[in-house]
Parts: sequence; C-alpha cells; structure tokens
Amino acid sequence: MKKIMYALLLAALVASLVGCGSKADTKSSGASISAPIVKQPDMLDHKNFKWGTAPPEWVTMNVDDLEALGKYKDDYVFKFESPISRNLQGAELWTKNFTAGAEIASQVRTRVQAKFVGAAAGDMNDLGTYMENTVKSLSDAQFSGFRQRDNYWVQMRYYNPDGSPREEGYTYLAIHTIPRATLDKLVRDALNGADNEEKPKTENEKTARDRVKEAFAEGF
Repeated sequence: MKKIMYALLLAALVASLVGCGSKADTKSSGASISAPIVKQPDMLDHKNFKWGTAPPEWVTMNVDDLEALGKYKDDYVFKFESPISRNLQGAELWTKNFTAGAEIASQVRTRVQAKFVGAAAGDMNDLGTYMENTVKSLSDAQFSGFRQRDNYWVQMRYYNPDGSPREEGYTYLAIHTIPRATLDKLVRDALNGADNEEKPKTENEKTARDRVKEAFAEGF
C-alpha cells in the first residue's frame, strides 16, 4: 500500500513539474512585443493648396536624388528646412534670419569630413591633422556663386509612436545650388593648402592623402 501511495505521489509531482515547465515555455515563447509602427505625418496645408496644385517634387526629395536630376547636373544642391513653427509667420521669419552662405559652408564641411572618413579606409590615423587643416581652411573660405532656386512651406500633423497626434506646425523649406566647378575648386584649394601647411611625415600619410585627393577628384 505504501508503495502504491509513493508511486501516486511521485506521479503527481512529475505532472506538476511538467505543467510548470509548460507554462514557463508558454510565457517565454509567447507573442513577441511588436515594435511600434510610426505613423507618417499628414500634410494639412501647403503653399499651392488653395490653387489646387500639388507641392513641387523637390519638397519630398533628398539631396542625392535632386543632384541626379538633369536640371542640376552642373550644380551641387543644398536643401534646408526651418524648425517646426505653430504659425506660418514664425516659419517665414526663419527665412529672413536664414544665412545661406553660413549654412552652405556648414554642410560643405560635414560632407567633406564624411568623404575623408570614406577615403581613409578605416584608418584616420594615417591622415594626421590633414582633415582638420582642410576643414579649418573651408571655415575661413568665402562661399560665393550660390543662389536660391526655390522655397516652399507646408503644414504637417505629427504623431506619437502609439498613433496619437503629437503636434501640428509649419515648416519652411528652401533649396540652394552652387556650381560644381566653383565648389570643387574651393575644396581642391583647401586640400592643397592643408598639404602645404604640414607635409606628410611618413609614406603611409602620403598614401592616405593621395587616396583622399583621388576621392575628391570625383567631386566632393
């Protein structure tokens, strides 16, 4: 009798353990938490809305796609947008305070630095202070030849990750161009100036600088 009772208790214990394991597995392998789907902003109004005309294509295009267009084949394109404003007047005020030359210079330096990193093939040490001197030279350079090609404003509604409305606001956008020949010469002069300011100390540095110059020969 004792053996029967012992067997029954053992069976119950095993069943209990299996049941717990099954529940744990269910919890661990339960439905995964989905990443929040970010709802795209809605366009509520825009400059041409009252005329029944769609916004120009460039408003939603990135710079690389714009530069690939035939109309800009001889230019570099710079696209800017204002901070979100609760009223159109606030967005328009940005256009009055916007300094195109300074903003273009900032974007040029950023793109030059990115080009350096790509050309360095993962070893920036071989370039020493070459990039710093080049960027400094561009900081002191006078940018000319740029012009505004278009501007536009849009009113958008933005959403939180859970889909609830976050804010509505106006944004002003502007597109500027500068001739490729003008900017390429400016960057080339900066590279040569940095090269003359501090000569490469090792063969590796010289090789790294040559790689950078080759990369910029295709445009910045």
